[in-house]
Amino acid sequence: MDKTCKTGCRWLAFLLAALVLLLPHTGSAAGKTVFVNNVYELMEALADDTEIVLAPGRYNISEWERGNGAQKLIHPFGYNELSPAGLYRDYGLEICGFRNLAIRGRDTASVTAEIVQEDRYEPVLNFRNCHGLQLANLRAGHVQGKGYCSGAVLNFAETSGVEIRNADLYGCGTYGYEARNCNGITVYDSVIRDCTYGLISASNSTGLRCLRTTFKDTSTNLPLLWMVSSQVELTDCVFNNVYGSLKGLRVSAGLQGSNQ
Repeated sequence: MDKTCKTGCRWLAFLLAALVLLLPHTGSAAGKTVFVNNVYELMEALADDTEIVLAPGRYNISEWERGNGAQKLIHPFGYNELSPAGLYRDYGLEICGFRNLAIRGRDTASVTAEIVQEDRYEPVLNFRNCHGLQLANLRAGHVQGKGYCSGAVLNFAETSGVEIRNADLYGCGTYGYEARNCNGITVYDSVIRDCTYGLISASNSTGLRCLRTTFKDTSTNLPLLWMVSSQVELTDCVFNNVYGSLKGLRVSAGLQGSNQ
């Protein structure tokens, strides 16, 4: 191979490498896939650009927190923007700083993976400053019965690009999810039920949407959708056996309701 050809090949390789670097990130969690069978493996698998696939069964966060492995993973101080991604304990356990993380149940025909929390004062899953987050094919709730909790099922703070698909979020959680200073939380084909205070609570958050989602078996004297400087858009959603007031609601199509 002559000198001119070698030089041309080097330039071609350089240009291809530069093109790869310039391509926009898709936001998918396809960097690697980890299959887990218990809560210990789940918590150890949390990482950027990772899809975690849960085998059927119950994943008890409180059980994991009582074990020795939790102390090795939880940072003993509160999270800030300069902290590395990981698990932190401030006012409860927080999953912080991850990018492009997916947690999903293995089965899609029916939900067979359940994540639970025994402590009624903590959310089941509590995310802070995470971006590109996917939760799918999961059931999540508190072990305590309805009416005893003061933590939501899911909690998001300073988090963006959240997709929740085929999920069953149940009380006694105060709300199906709470959001604070978030952007882009979409719930698809899911159920939010049996919550204590209402269905969704959000403050200073934008891009909140629910599509083809069923809200059921919830009664409260508080607003069902507690919106502070926020708005949620519902498309093709169903209310079944739900009692309470609505505000901060935008209905784009197909809202149905029945109380029997």
